[in-house]
Amino acid sequence: MTNHDELSHYLSMGLAVRVDGITVDNRNLEHINLILKEDDSYMKEFVGNKKGEISAVNFQKIKE
Repeated sequence: MTNHDELSHYLSMGLAVRVDGITVDNRNLEHINLILKEDDSYMKEFVGNKKGEISAVNFQKIKE
């Protein structure tokens, strides 16, 4: 689904990145990357601000 470079890119752009409500930062980036690689049931959602700019990226596990 996603990879380390994609998550790093979002962080370098200054975007807030969350996976199941957990904020991703450099301390937990590797662990979160493993979770997303091993489980392909996550949906990516881009969150905009009032100016219409992307301000965050949320990954949420899709439940059946």
